[in-house]
Amino acid sequence: MWWAIWGVLVVGTLVGAFFLARELWRKGVALARALGEAGAALGAASERIGEAVEQAQEHPVDTSPTIFEDRTVLHERVALLREARAERAEARRARWWGTARGWSLDGWLADRQAARRKR
Repeated sequence: MWWAIWGVLVVGTLVGAFFLARELWRKGVALARALGEAGAALGAASERIGEAVEQAQEHPVDTSPTIFEDRTVLHERVALLREARAERAEARRARWWGTARGWSLDGWLADRQAARRKR
């Protein structure tokens, strides 16, 4: 009688160990795939960073002293810098409004109604 109980316990343990090993194997394979994708993304990011560094080295920012330059040249340079800064700020503000509109209830409702109209 005891050998039957121990036999069932051993077989049950082996079946449970099989399912556990199979699940661990699947998770290990999924982890390896995710690590491969992360490595590829890191490689692409390092390439982009390298290109940005090369571009920055090719076109360095002018930091030379300007104390003896003509005032009109300096005013023009400051105007160009302010204009570029204003364009960047406007682009940033447009992105912000797009994001804020997506978070608002009115924006969500308008998008949903437009999607219903398309159907």
